[in-house]
Amino acid sequence: MPTMNIADERLEQPAIPQDLASCTHQAGPPTLPAPIAALEAVYRELDTSYRELQDQVLGLRTELAVSHRARLKELEEKECLFERLSSLLAVLPGGVVLLDRSENIRDANPAAVELLGEPLIGESWSSVVKRNPELCGERGRGRHFSVNSRALTSRGETVVLITDTTEMHELQQQLERRHRLAAMGEMAARLAHQIRTPLASTTLYLSQLARPDLQRAQRESIAGRLGERLGHMEGLIESMLSFVRGKNPEQAVITLREILDRLQANLRPGLPEHVSLAVTPVDDTLRLRACADDLVGALGNLVSNASELKQSRIHIDIWAGALSAQWLQIRVRDNGPGVAEEHLPRLFDPFFTTRSKGTGLGLAVVAMTVEHLGGRVRVSNHAEGGAEFLIDLPLLDATAGEAFENDNRSTS
Repeated sequence: MPTMNIADERLEQPAIPQDLASCTHQAGPPTLPAPIAALEAVYRELDTSYRELQDQVLGLRTELAVSHRARLKELEEKECLFERLSSLLAVLPGGVVLLDRSENIRDANPAAVELLGEPLIGESWSSVVKRNPELCGERGRGRHFSVNSRALTSRGETVVLITDTTEMHELQQQLERRHRLAAMGEMAARLAHQIRTPLASTTLYLSQLARPDLQRAQRESIAGRLGERLGHMEGLIESMLSFVRGKNPEQAVITLREILDRLQANLRPGLPEHVSLAVTPVDDTLRLRACADDLVGALGNLVSNASELKQSRIHIDIWAGALSAQWLQIRVRDNGPGVAEEHLPRLFDPFFTTRSKGTGLGLAVVAMTVEHLGGRVRVSNHAEGGAEFLIDLPLLDATAGEAFENDNRSTS
């Protein structure tokens, strides 16, 4: 048998296609199929999103922790503020009441319970007012209350603050009483001083009248001076009584024209020749409620003061008219030197005078009369010179005037 040559009997490898052979000899990693590559891309994207989401969750947890701590701190501060306000309300001397929309009492501090009495919580405000008339300004059980309220618009509630002013009223009454006593003492002292001078002159004149060798002409002259001194004392006492009387006189409806006519009728005959008086005419439409005698007397005091100025020619101007539908004004102006600035604040004080023969009560009576009529008086120096007195009085409309006259007729 012939022998087999192994080397010659090598198995032939199958031929590799040219395109596949070229692929096997290319450098680099092997490429994946398209579905696997797409899946890997999706995986990478999900991983990135997951990591970003983890970062966001971590940030939100941090912000939530900060917000939670801030909220807790805010709640602690509010709780502390609530405790302070509660303590403050508990120790307040005034009463604090909280009303709901239906004006029922929801809450009240201890001072309110002490002032208004129990029951309080749940009660209607009207029932509490009914059993505590001091809340309406009436003096019940000898007490005075001051009541202030403010609406809480957010909830429709109302906070009412109640203050017991009884002690304040009593102190005020005591102070007023002391002021009146002091004023009476000062008034009596000044009256005594004012009367002492003419009284001394009167005593001297009386001693002169007792002389047997006194001539008739001298006796008549002394008697005239004696009458003048006695008249001065009588006027002083009358002014004093008018001021001290201090009661509201009986009033009636009268026109401003009537007041000015009566004023001129009283003053013109006695005015000195160097004094001229000009009065602005008015119609009958301006009416007021007043005591005509007192108002005419007050205006006469202003004119008399102006007529006593130490100058050769004195001109007094009186103007009157309506300032508005509610007020009228009477203006008395002279052409004198005016009033010293330091005297203006005290000009209406009783017994204040800058004249040797003045009583110091004329302008005080003017101020008191105007006050009784519900008006106001003030004085200033006019820019063109001279003093100017302004008297503002309330006007009376036709309806109010008829009602007032009907009331007077019904009561008379």
